[in-house]
Amino acid sequence: MKSTAKHSGAFERYWRMGAGRSIERLHAELESAGEAPTLRTLHEWSRHHHWQDRIVELERQAQRAEDDARVSAMREMYDRQAKEALLLQQKGTEWLAAMRPEGGTAEAAIRAVVEGARLERLARGEPSERQEVQGEVGVSARLASMSDD
Repeated sequence: MKSTAKHSGAFERYWRMGAGRSIERLHAELESAGEAPTLRTLHEWSRHHHWQDRIVELERQAQRAEDDARVSAMREMYDRQAKEALLLQQKGTEWLAAMRPEGGTAEAAIRAVVEGARLERLARGEPSERQEVQGEVGVSARLASMSDD
């Protein structure tokens, strides 16, 4: 059975129904519009034209596009935050260089540099602090005595 405009129109309407879609609801909608084939015919169209597989693929594509948009927005946010952090560091350095007794405090300028560096690391996906783990890693005597033999 070749797909016709009637099949395509029914499928498009079925797709637009969203998560609550059903062949029965589609039949009711088409019937109210005066365009309804029988319920059995709709089930046959769905089976023959692989509506469920097409729905899964369309939903997968929509999710992929949504994920791509989210990743793009996150990259833009990280880039913007990194630039703002660099600016904060530069301002802190300028404040330190031009420090006058009547101006801001050295603590505020240093904090701007430190916070800018911390924010830049976060925006670039690095941890804000590096922590060293010390101590011995215990290996069970049983595991240590095992071999490939």
